[in-house]
Amino acid sequence: MLFNMGESNLIFYIPPILFGIVALAFLLLWHLKVTPAWHWGAGFAQTSAGFVVSTFLPEQFLAAFASGMIFIGAAYCYGSGLLRHFRCPTLRKQRLMFVAAYSAALAYLVYWEQSLVAQLFLTDAGFALLLGWAVWVVARKASRPIDIALVVTSCVVVLDSVTRTVFFTFFTNSSNDFSDFANSLYNLEVTITTITICMFFPFTALAASATAAIERHRTAAERDELTGLLNRRGCWDAVQTDSNGGALTGSLIVCDIDHFKHVNDTYGHAAGDLVIQGLAKELERIIGKLGCVARFGGEEFVAFLPNSSVGQAVGLAETLRTCFAIEDWSKIGVRHDVTVSCGVSPVSPGETSLDNAIDRADSALYAAKNAGRNRVASKDLETVVDEVSLSSRSKRAQLTLLDDSGSEQELIEIIR
Repeated sequence: MLFNMGESNLIFYIPPILFGIVALAFLLLWHLKVTPAWHWGAGFAQTSAGFVVSTFLPEQFLAAFASGMIFIGAAYCYGSGLLRHFRCPTLRKQRLMFVAAYSAALAYLVYWEQSLVAQLFLTDAGFALLLGWAVWVVARKASRPIDIALVVTSCVVVLDSVTRTVFFTFFTNSSNDFSDFANSLYNLEVTITTITICMFFPFTALAASATAAIERHRTAAERDELTGLLNRRGCWDAVQTDSNGGALTGSLIVCDIDHFKHVNDTYGHAAGDLVIQGLAKELERIIGKLGCVARFGGEEFVAFLPNSSVGQAVGLAETLRTCFAIEDWSKIGVRHDVTVSCGVSPVSPGETSLDNAIDRADSALYAAKNAGRNRVASKDLETVVDEVSLSSRSKRAQLTLLDDSGSEQELIEIIR
């Protein structure tokens, strides 16, 4: 099934040009560190090169083998791009073994069997299987509309390869001579589908990568890199969003690690970072679902509990203090107990920001530090919770605090 290439040869320049432009765009984004993976750029560059080699390289057997290797390399890179975009295991070893088996089969069909039909079948089938494998792995990870679009367009590319290889292998009388490829209807069909339905694939990949980059930068601006908690800016934004810019109600906890400089100086900053991460995990576990938890810097953390009384906040801070005090840090090389002190303050009626509440909680924190550390202090309850263990005495002290605020049952449930 041949046609005169000279009558429409301009169409064969379109795919390599389009894919070359997309490849340059991706490689530029990678160079600028907008996207962390170079695989998309490499995949589209290989696709561009594959069209050039398969159509315009004069040595027919070299063209067949080289283009087959280039297209399977593109499929590998597309799969890597998908897996990395959705943060899935890259399956590198298994996919490279597939490429190696394909390469051996391609060499046999081109140089031993010298069959164009079999070579095209193998290339399309290998491309579809390798890319389809990655699509299958990531399909359930897609949730954002642009990610769903990326999975759908990837499926379209796989389906295009399957449909083409089945049709031209089993339902046409295609020439088996490698010298006829450039003028074959197969070459025309793959060119046309590439510049029509398959062109959605690179542009959705570009859009998905750009969206992911924007979200990463937003997360970096709002999240603390070490702990994953909100930072100061992220906390302000979250509180303002939840309150719609109106007056705030609730209580606030400020806490920091006692003698943290000694931990850093004695055991090193790596151990200090692990201690900070440990406190962050306890804060997230005990308070995270009840309010907004943030790391404001160094070893200082802030937790805002909307619609919570001071008694409830003191109870949660005391639970945090006692749980953190019994942590075993020997597994990271820290050979002494590490404790935390907390200051608690309510948000006064009519306040639309946490600034004043933080100042009051900071004053309570300093009171806890001056009273000996490993304590929870709140001027509003006119008491400082002394250092205690998780004994019945601890429970009685905590219950007394909550009796003063009328929220006894909630704290009993927290302690248990």
